[in-house]
Amino acid sequence: MKALNFILALAFVVAFASCGASKQNTTKTVLENNRDRRSVLLADFKKKATGAAVKEAKKYKKDGYRNFAGDLPIEKQIENAWVKTVDVNAQGYPEYIVGNAQVTAGNVTAAKSQALHAAKVEIASLTSAMIASLIESSVANNEVSSGEAQTLNKHLQASKELVVADLGQVAKDLEIYRELPNKNVQVITRLSYSSTQALAAARNQLQKQMQDETQELHKKLDQVFNIGRVQLGENTNVQPEE
Repeated sequence: MKALNFILALAFVVAFASCGASKQNTTKTVLENNRDRRSVLLADFKKKATGAAVKEAKKYKKDGYRNFAGDLPIEKQIENAWVKTVDVNAQGYPEYIVGNAQVTAGNVTAAKSQALHAAKVEIASLTSAMIASLIESSVANNEVSSGEAQTLNKHLQASKELVVADLGQVAKDLEIYRELPNKNVQVITRLSYSSTQALAAARNQLQKQMQDETQELHKKLDQVFNIGRVQLGENTNVQPEE
């Protein structure tokens, strides 16, 4: 599709915070800086997004896309979606994981339903990729053995589809459609979901998958999730043009 490339990138690198007497003061400073950074990022990005969203919306409209009755105009949907890409929480983590989908079906109802599911699957896949990165980091830090990591990754892959069903309220940031010459309907959907809640859902399903594993492996799973800091990374490639 010409209007938007749906190749997603979610790069999360784990760095463990140093211990010491000054840790609390350092943490406080980091949180304050990240709050300031969030405000600046959102304000600056929204300025850029307003004009760029209009330009992007024109591309969609040229390709025959339109918003559903009662939904926000395409320009506003794109602007709101872009702002989500830079939103971070007080700890500096990406606030949202996003999933995109483009689905063609025989009617609007089917296309909307399939696109919604596909975008949720993408969120689950991105969450799994984040956890796999945490597992890899734990191996590098000698906290988890290669064998234990292999077992954790096996359960992680098995639980991916279950995470989709465990996702709570997912925000629908973009939903547009067009009718094709063959009478089929094509729907584009973009969802965003709290990174914290996505990790919680994945952990919940992992624990269920691992119910027959040893207590020791469950402790190792706790270690994997007990990260010191996840550095900010892009959670989508939807960016406004300069």
